[in-house]
Amino acid sequence: MSTIAPPRPNRAERLLIPATFITNLGNGIQLTAASYLVFTEANTMLAVSWLMIAVTIPQVALSLFFGKLADRFDRRTLAMVSDLASAAAAIGLPLWLALGGNPSTVSYVASFILSISAALFFPASNALIKERIPESRLAQFNGNAEIAIQAGTLASAALGGWVIVWVGTTSLFYFNAITFLVSAALLFFIGRRPAGQAVTEAAAKAASAAAAKLSGSRPPLARLAVLYIIGNIVIIVGNSIMLVLVIEGFKSNAGYLGIVDALFGIGALFAAWAFKKISSKATVLKTALIGYLAFAVLLSMESIHLYAMMAVIPFAAIAFCVARISARTALMSAAPEEKTGFVFGATNAFGLAAGTTAVVLISLLVDSTNVKNGFYALSALVVVIATITVISLSKHDREVAAAAAAAESESIAEPAAPAGTSEPAATVEAEAEARESVPAKV
Repeated sequence: MSTIAPPRPNRAERLLIPATFITNLGNGIQLTAASYLVFTEANTMLAVSWLMIAVTIPQVALSLFFGKLADRFDRRTLAMVSDLASAAAAIGLPLWLALGGNPSTVSYVASFILSISAALFFPASNALIKERIPESRLAQFNGNAEIAIQAGTLASAALGGWVIVWVGTTSLFYFNAITFLVSAALLFFIGRRPAGQAVTEAAAKAASAAAAKLSGSRPPLARLAVLYIIGNIVIIVGNSIMLVLVIEGFKSNAGYLGIVDALFGIGALFAAWAFKKISSKATVLKTALIGYLAFAVLLSMESIHLYAMMAVIPFAAIAFCVARISARTALMSAAPEEKTGFVFGATNAFGLAAGTTAVVLISLLVDSTNVKNGFYALSALVVVIATITVISLSKHDREVAAAAAAAESESIAEPAAPAGTSEPAATVEAEAEARESVPAKV
C-alpha cells in the first residue's frame, strides 16, 4: 500500500529550527556567565538563587499579557523585537561593567530584562510556529525543535565553563548578544505572512467553528496545557534535586554534574527519532503517557547509585523528551491559530508557577528526610498528573467522536432542503470539512 509523503519543510521551518538552536545556546551561556559573575562576587549560593528568582518572576507575571499581545499584533515582528531587546541587554551588561558598575547589580538587572524579553518571545514564537508551519508538519517540526533546544543547551553547558576559563565572562556576554542578533536576522528572512493566507485562515476558522458546533464541546486546552506543564515541573525540580543528589547523596564532586548534563543532552538528541517510532504506532496522547511513565520509572532508578544514574539518564532523557514533544504537538494542534499566543503565554506562566511551587514543597521534603525521597516524590507526581490528564483527554476524544458520528447520522437521515432554502455554500463546505476533520483521537 502506497503512503503519501509529508510535505517538505517550508522556508519558515528551515529558518526557525536554527533560530531555536541559536537562542537556546545564547540563553544557556548568558545564565552560566551571569551565575558565575554573581557567585564570584557574593560567594554565596543564595545570591545565585536570587538571580534565578529574577529570571522567573517576569515570565510568570507577564506571559499572559504578552500572550494576548502576540494574538493582536504580528508574531514575527514581536519575536524580532524580543531578540533585539535581548541583544541590547546582553551587550549592555559588559558595557556597564566597563563603566564601573557593581557586577552583582548589573547581572540582576540584565537578567531581569532578558527574562522580560523571553516572556514575550515564548508566546510570540510559538504562535508564529502555529501560523507558518502546516498542520501535517507540526509533529516533525516539534521533534526537530526539541533536538535544537537540547543541542543548544548542551553546547552552552559544554562551552560556557571553558570560555570563562579561557577569556573571561565579558566575551561570553558579547557572544550572547551576537546570538540574539543572528536569531532576529533569521526571523526577518522568514518574510511576511503570505497574502493569500488570510483567505485560508478564514476557511479554517469556519471549519473549526463548524467542528465545535458538531461536537458540542471546545478543545480541552487546559488539560492539554497541564500535560505540557509536567515538563516545566520536571525541569525546575530536577535541576535542583540533581545537584543535591550528586554532591550530598553520592558524595561526589561538581564535575560529575557536567557529565550527567552531557549524558542527558546526548539522550535528548535521539528523542525525535524515538518519537517518530512510537507515535507511528500510538496516538499523541498515548505517546505522551508512555514517555512520562517510562521517565518516572527511570528517574526513580537514578537515585540508586551514581553509576546507575549515569547509565539510565540518557534513556530517561529520551523518554522525557518524547513525552514533551507529544504534549507540545497536541497543545499546538488543538490551539486555535488566533489564540495560540495566549494559550502558550498562559501555559508558560502557570508552568513556571507550578514548577516553583513543586520545587519548594519537594525541597522541604528533602531537607526533612533525604534527597532520594525527592526523586520518588517527583516520579509519583509525574505518574499521577500524566495518568489522570490522559484518561480525562481520552474520555473527551470519545465524546467528540460519538457526537461527530451522531451528527453524521442525522445529516444522512435529513430530507433534502426545499429549493431556495439551502444554506450558504461556505457554511455547507465548512461543516462538511469539519465532519472530516473532527478527530476521533488526538
